[in-house]
Amino acid sequence: MRTPSLRRRVVLWSVSVLALLLLVVGVSVDLALGTVLKAEQRQRLESVASLATALTGLSDQKLADRLSMPGIEASIEYPSGDTVIGTPQPGQRPTGRPPKPPEATTPAAAITQEGGKLVARETLRPGVTLKLETDSGQIEAELARFRLIMAIASVVAIALAAALLPLVLRRAMRPLDELTRAATETAAGGRGRRLDPQDPASDLGRAASQFDAMLEELEGAERRAEESADRLGRFLSDASHELRTPLAAVSAGAERLIREPLDDADRDRVLVQLVRETRRAGRLVEDLLLVSRLGDLTIDARPRSVHDLLVDAAERTAPRRDAPTVEVSGDDATVAVDAGRIDQVLANLIANAGAAGARRVRLHARIDGGDAVVRVSDDGPGIPAASREAVFDRMVRLDPARSAARGGAGLGLPIARGLAEAHGGSLACVDGGPGDLPGAVLELRLPRVVPAPGAEPSAARTPAEATAS
Repeated sequence: MRTPSLRRRVVLWSVSVLALLLLVVGVSVDLALGTVLKAEQRQRLESVASLATALTGLSDQKLADRLSMPGIEASIEYPSGDTVIGTPQPGQRPTGRPPKPPEATTPAAAITQEGGKLVARETLRPGVTLKLETDSGQIEAELARFRLIMAIASVVAIALAAALLPLVLRRAMRPLDELTRAATETAAGGRGRRLDPQDPASDLGRAASQFDAMLEELEGAERRAEESADRLGRFLSDASHELRTPLAAVSAGAERLIREPLDDADRDRVLVQLVRETRRAGRLVEDLLLVSRLGDLTIDARPRSVHDLLVDAAERTAPRRDAPTVEVSGDDATVAVDAGRIDQVLANLIANAGAAGARRVRLHARIDGGDAVVRVSDDGPGIPAASREAVFDRMVRLDPARSAARGGAGLGLPIARGLAEAHGGSLACVDGGPGDLPGAVLELRLPRVVPAPGAEPSAARTPAEATAS
């Protein structure tokens, strides 16, 4: 891409256009002025010639003298070759068009161009001819003076334009200079600069708006890149920290199988331990991967019954050994969610309550305006008020010994909150209320889908019917 100076290009093009316009105007005026002057000279001759018909009774000499005036020479020619030449009299009209004579019945005088003179001839009487002539070179002299004045004025105008245009352009191009400064600051690492054009519909306004949009996209891309790098760094740090324990157990068990002679019972115990630690490592990797990409999850949201979701979560928990008893109560509502992800949220909340020592968990649903609210309470030791927000940080365990014994990595609640927010909802640890168990209480909020008037209540629909709707 060629990058010549914009100011120099504008000045050169402007001066060139101005010179062309002056040339066109000068030629047009010169042609028009020449035509007008020649027509006026011809009209003067015709007027003077027609005046001769009104001056009857004068001698030929007096007639020639009367018709002679500055710029017009009158003479009378005879068949013998003699000529009477008129002499302008004192007080004769020096210049300009002669007064309009009375209308004449005689034909107009014949006007011809003879050398550098314009000549008009009119017959006064048989054999006697009136001759009027004027020097057409005067017109050419006037046109030459006009051309000289026009040329000098054009040169002065072009010189003034070339001198003033850079000053005018410097002021006119200040918005472009500001755009350049903003781009320079951005390239140097500056962020947050915006042009905010007053008139986004103008040429520079559109460029400034697009520049601001580019900066927004650039900063957004940088934020996403930083967040991605941060998530990757935290994932690697968490993975290396959390996988150390199960991998050490697997390594120790494998070495024991290789080095020590074990009976069948001990070998079975070691193999069971290896399987348990391997599964624990697998769950840790899955949880860490999920935490690292919570911000990029794609949610397949479909209308579902809250009551059905809670019942499904309770039924999946029931067969597990040492799992708390889950109770479901409250109202029903329809929410647009990814059923698998919400089931994961509820499973994490129930598992977290079980890890804290709770034996009962209550899932109570109610409607609060445009939200469906699920309160998950348990009969465990609860969560201190000072730690209610900290429990949603990764790798936080209020009881590390008990969490480690159950294989927890402190990722259940962060994953649950991330999934809730991915649905446009929220998850928070709140105070207990009427109907809640005395332990910890977590409140899950999900945007509610309001059925159309006349539609069947969501509680009366099966999951398949809700999905089809």
